[in-house]
Amino acid sequence: MKVLKLPREEKDELISDLQEHLDVELGVTVGQIAAEQLIDYMIQQLTAPIYNLAIEDALKGVRDRMAVLEDDLYAMKVTKLTRR
Repeated sequence: MKVLKLPREEKDELISDLQEHLDVELGVTVGQIAAEQLIDYMIQQLTAPIYNLAIEDALKGVRDRMAVLEDDLYAMKVTKLTRR
């Protein structure tokens, strides 16, 4: 699986948010490059698990829809016809 590549604008916003979070919450000041490297690392580490969760959610949705379809098809079954 290839690593997720964010558009530059989104990545810049994440970098800024991370720098602010680290400064406010932890009193740690990091530069642009360090914040970008941390974001790149986190994306690399989290891409597969998040993707796999999304696949599981999609599978659940498909299974739910298939169950409804199965119920609908079962309801369409014809019982034995009687002669008149």
